[in-house]
Amino acid sequence: MNRNKILLIVLFIMAIIFLYDRIFSLKSGDGFLDEMREKEIKSLITGKYINHDNHNIPFLIYGKKDSIIIYRDWWDKIFVGDSIIKPKGSLEVIIKSSDKIEKFNYEDKFGLE
Repeated sequence: MNRNKILLIVLFIMAIIFLYDRIFSLKSGDGFLDEMREKEIKSLITGKYINHDNHNIPFLIYGKKDSIIIYRDWWDKIFVGDSIIKPKGSLEVIIKSSDKIEKFNYEDKFGLE
């Protein structure tokens, strides 16, 4: 009987840990950052688009049909025809043109530094 109580307590603690982890991993905003970290981009910006159907989120279009979300304060600093470079594993985006090099970092916007 004592053995059953110990087993029940251990199972109860494991269930609490599992639920705690599950709840807080769902609330984490890192999904977007994880997705951005996995992207590798070496291309030209072919367009800029504001998605009015989705909270006016600004996008950069690069290559033929790929796109990434950018922040509104980056919008006026990036132009069609600029080069875009984003190494895989990084959250830094480099924008190059003939007269400038701009570096933008997604981590700065999430307060992770």
